[in-house]
Amino acid sequence: MGKIKKAAAIVAAAVLCMSMSMGVFASSPTDPEQIVSDGKTMTFNPIWVSEGTDKDGNKVTAWSMEELSQEVKDILSDEEKVKDILYEAGYTVKDGQDITVIAADDLSLVDMETFEKVEVPEGGIDLDLVLGEHGKLQSGYEYTSNAVKGLKEGDTVYVLHQKDDGTWEVMEGVIKTKTEEYYGSTYTSYYVTAHFDTLSPVAIIKVMSNGEVVVLDKNENYKGTIDVTAANKGDTVKGESSQLVKTTAEKKSPKTGN
Repeated sequence: MGKIKKAAAIVAAAVLCMSMSMGVFASSPTDPEQIVSDGKTMTFNPIWVSEGTDKDGNKVTAWSMEELSQEVKDILSDEEKVKDILYEAGYTVKDGQDITVIAADDLSLVDMETFEKVEVPEGGIDLDLVLGEHGKLQSGYEYTSNAVKGLKEGDTVYVLHQKDDGTWEVMEGVIKTKTEEYYGSTYTSYYVTAHFDTLSPVAIIKVMSNGEVVVLDKNENYKGTIDVTAANKGDTVKGESSQLVKTTAEKKSPKTGN
């Protein structure tokens, strides 16, 4: 995933160890942000520094430069509103299927020399959205980021992206893993690849049923905008390939859901 991500992971692990020794007075870097909406507490884990390429193969980096808006927090904190987004994108959420937002952030493309925001280039970018990792340090200590607990390679997740025009697009992808070793410690990253023509609020969700990650049924008669061009099939970043279906859905009102 790149040297920057690895450095961040090492720092995160170190801070995690320190935070555990400090008890309830400090939270670890993998502890999710606590968001209260309508009396309910919803937890969001961050999307880690994510790398990818543009259409010409140039490397790009994205991370969160600002917080999610309260409007987006309210939407993602309401399972029914998230189900509405999925429904409008042609997916069917059955009784007994529960939606979990496992990570969310307002992402921006960043120039790694100036650390300033830059525009997404024409043709878009393919990003490996890093959800977290499992680490085993040389000392024998092991940890797992909150966002990836219960996930395994091959599980289906859904990437929700609120575009500049306020509409939501839903992209279906699979969890991939990559293990690397640094100074006697091993780090297994969990990520999903998605194509973006713009960057703004992004959330990754999983659907659970009877304790298992499941795949939603897709309404084949859905009349929305479905883009499965070559650029959006998830042909990615490191020679791997996974089909990615992009569907656009209209944004729901955060107050009424209409």
